[in-house]
Amino acid sequence: MQQPAFVPLVFIAFQSDEAQRRFPGLDALKPGEQLLVVSDEGAVYRGAHAWIMCLWALENYREHAQRLAHPALLPLAKLVCELLSRNRFFLSDVLFRQKPHNTARKVAAHYDLHKATWANAGCRR
Repeated sequence: MQQPAFVPLVFIAFQSDEAQRRFPGLDALKPGEQLLVVSDEGAVYRGAHAWIMCLWALENYREHAQRLAHPALLPLAKLVCELLSRNRFFLSDVLFRQKPHNTARKVAAHYDLHKATWANAGCRR
């Protein structure tokens, strides 16, 4: 919300009355399961495509968005989006609310817990 953007971004909690009023039928898109972006023209983007659209809107990340949108890199964008989404509360806590030594310890423990899942997704340590 605080980054310079080429296009204005409005963030609305999907559970809010405003979201239900502005986007009737929103629940059918299962907004609690993945990121959703609705353009000012009504186009709907989900998951990694939504994430790429958010990057595309930001001045400092448009080039990255265009690169990740390439068909060869889109699977990587999907993987990163899923990993960030599944681990967003954990990452937010360890990266922004913990002291550095606690962050390193918790990330290592978290990785060990999820090593098999991450390996199946093609992630390497």
